[in-house]
Amino acid sequence: MIKNKELIEAIEGAFPPGLQEEWDNCGWQIDLLGPDGDAARALVALEITSDVVREADELGADVIVEHHPLFFGKFASIDASPSAIGAAGAYAASLIRAGISVYAAHTNFDTAAGGMNDALARAFGLTGITGFPAPGSGDAGGEGGKWRHSMGRKGMAPGRLRTFADFCAEAETVFGMEGRLRTVGDPDAEIRSVALCGGAGGDFVPDAIGEGVGLYITSDVKHHEAQWAREKGLCLIDGGHWGTEKIFTPVMASFLRGKFGSSLEVVESIVSCDPWR
Repeated sequence: MIKNKELIEAIEGAFPPGLQEEWDNCGWQIDLLGPDGDAARALVALEITSDVVREADELGADVIVEHHPLFFGKFASIDASPSAIGAAGAYAASLIRAGISVYAAHTNFDTAAGGMNDALARAFGLTGITGFPAPGSGDAGGEGGKWRHSMGRKGMAPGRLRTFADFCAEAETVFGMEGRLRTVGDPDAEIRSVALCGGAGGDFVPDAIGEGVGLYITSDVKHHEAQWAREKGLCLIDGGHWGTEKIFTPVMASFLRGKFGSSLEVVESIVSCDPWR
């Protein structure tokens, strides 16, 4: 058992809140423990769904550490009624009734060293890894601002992956998206440099073109972004939002186990948050 403040100090020490984008809402979504409350069991999950709430309740988890924030933007009330637009209110009501707190590490986890995109770069065996794209690139999720950090990564392709077809086969395995990738490009194209960004990284297609990489791996790419990649000869893999971000769960769980050992029971969610099943 550990103090709640110890858990948050560890997470924020490795994945500083200052790295989150201005539009983001990292940190506490529901705090029922307070800094001196005791946490014995943490469930790590990509996001909150009704199945994840049920899983946490059945496990007796004190806290869920998630990637996607439960709440975005301002709201005046929690609407848990059957006619509510969106499920956040219902999730919150269920979690509070069950006594489960929720903490989100989102774009700070994406950007920080050892976080989401470093893990993806390692999964593909990239070498010479650097940040991608330059800070201030891309449209911040349609909010009219600019991304403040180099969230993604780029590097050189490993010798074992030479062609675009090789990378597509690897991506199916890494993302658990067998037969479901969306791709742009010649399967026989030789790939020497790769950029990647887990989650919705279509904004960075122009950056990948501008920085001259051969392949860009991300998700939620829009039609016109894919069309532009095709026109410019950029190979592109859309591995799905769930596929490109599900690595959060094992990476965060491993981090917490390394920090706290047997003092905190860390459980990895077995719920698939892929809505396209």
